[in-house]
Amino acid sequence: MPAFDVDIRMADAGGPAIEPGALTFKHHLTDSAQITIGALSGGHLLHLAVAGCLFNDILREAGQRGVTITELQVTADGAFAGDPLLSTGVHYDVTIAGDAPDTELHSLVADCQEASAVAASLRRGTPVEAGEVHIG
Repeated sequence: MPAFDVDIRMADAGGPAIEPGALTFKHHLTDSAQITIGALSGGHLLHLAVAGCLFNDILREAGQRGVTITELQVTADGAFAGDPLLSTGVHYDVTIAGDAPDTELHSLVADCQEASAVAASLRRGTPVEAGEVHIG
């Protein structure tokens, strides 16, 4: 099974930086994908993970079903409360268009919502374990 490693680190303050507003990336299931994020915070990244996973699942499954998607947008939001801050839940909406009847597009989205790995992991609870701390 492939690893899904990520890394975030401080960068040189004098180097180029991009505001996180709207970034367009090359995408493995479509030509490109635009991500709009208000800030680089854990909450924004959690919501992006839910939206991004469903976005990918819909594109992948559509291809397997022979459906061409002409428009796809998944938006996610939510809030955090308490001390420590905990998510009060994630809400998402899907806008989709393609070369299939509406009922087939609804079925495609419903099937992907059920199988989406990030959302399913959150719903079922995911263990999070701390590893080693390395000092400079």
